[in-house]
Amino acid sequence: MHEKNKVLTVKKILRGMSFLLYPVGLVRVWRGQRAIGLKLLYTLIGLPVFLLLFAYGAIVLFACFLPPLDRSVGNRTDRTIYNGDGRYFATFLQTGNETGGKYELVQVELEPYGGNDWHYHKTFVEEFTALKGNIRIGNSGKEIMLHEGESTRAQKEHMHFFKNAGPDKAQLLVKITPASGLEKTLRVAYGLINDGLLKNDMTQNPWHMALLLGYSESYLPFMPSWIQEPLITALAKIAQWKGEDKSLYKYFK
Repeated sequence: MHEKNKVLTVKKILRGMSFLLYPVGLVRVWRGQRAIGLKLLYTLIGLPVFLLLFAYGAIVLFACFLPPLDRSVGNRTDRTIYNGDGRYFATFLQTGNETGGKYELVQVELEPYGGNDWHYHKTFVEEFTALKGNIRIGNSGKEIMLHEGESTRAQKEHMHFFKNAGPDKAQLLVKITPASGLEKTLRVAYGLINDGLLKNDMTQNPWHMALLLGYSESYLPFMPSWIQEPLITALAKIAQWKGEDKSLYKYFK
């Protein structure tokens, strides 16, 4: 009796797996004694799900064979970059090249009530210090207010954001440890904004958005990490392989 139950359990598992594999499941459904409505429902719903999963797997697998994403910057002499949309500046006080990859230090201006939204990074810690004005910081689901001279830190994989809490421009000191792609991200983003190619947080070229997310290693709260982390990395590497980054050279080379 015990052996019979084990056989039945194995059959159930195999049957369930066949439904996860859409083509196999499709054959089983249409061969089985099931209502035509159920068969059509499985066919219509299962197909787009299968195609999405197949495309996701193909993209991630293909990117595994591509070179790593290049987050380096050329030997730039300009320390300060300008964002023409919000009319504010960012100044690179210490670059990753200068610190041997230990950290990056950037002073950024924030337009009134400007900033970013919830996101996280996997490989570096961010430290924020308010230099001018009051900065609202979200960190791991909580919000605090940084006054001038105060600091806080967002650890790896912790959701966070920063925003100017006032009606006047604010200044924020951002330290990334270890150095990553912050300088490249800002140079490219500001350059695209100034050229009218990045509006409302979206690039005109979707591949450029993939590169920006890849350079900054920024991941968002609305998608499971096990989906978006491999996907963003893969899309950024594919964009680089396609040469989509070449039009961005003028911003960071």
